[in-house]
Amino acid sequence: MKKFIINLIAINIILCTSAFANNIPCQMPHKHTIKERKEIDLILENRLNLTQEQKDYIKTNRQKHKKDIENLIEKMQKLHIDIRNVYLTGIPKWQADLRTAHLKAELAILKQNIDKMKTENRKNFENILNPDQKAEFEIIKKEFAAKKPCKHN
Repeated sequence: MKKFIINLIAINIILCTSAFANNIPCQMPHKHTIKERKEIDLILENRLNLTQEQKDYIKTNRQKHKKDIENLIEKMQKLHIDIRNVYLTGIPKWQADLRTAHLKAELAILKQNIDKMKTENRKNFENILNPDQKAEFEIIKKEFAAKKPCKHN
């Protein structure tokens, strides 16, 4: 009987903790898997009829910014863990909000930096496209936007 009660309490604690932790909003940018990235590259390559020069430029540009973005994402993940840990201490929400305000501000800045880098990368990509490719790329962007899962804020 004691084991049953202890297990019941442990399950209750786990469920309550995970339910509370899930209330913390996720603001991590979507990171494509290798498979998704290859599918996107293949779609762009085929539908835009990219030249070899364009493909090389895209690859170079992506590698140039990949490490910077990965470093920023790593920092964001650490901040999310720090924020979650404060909320999981059991202090009242208003105190946790106060203690994490500076972390959330840092998180917002990192997210803006990532968004800025992604925008810059997209502009660089669009600048190498000819007018026909740009028109097709706009169609592709709309198709991807329709498929995109809703964004957490």
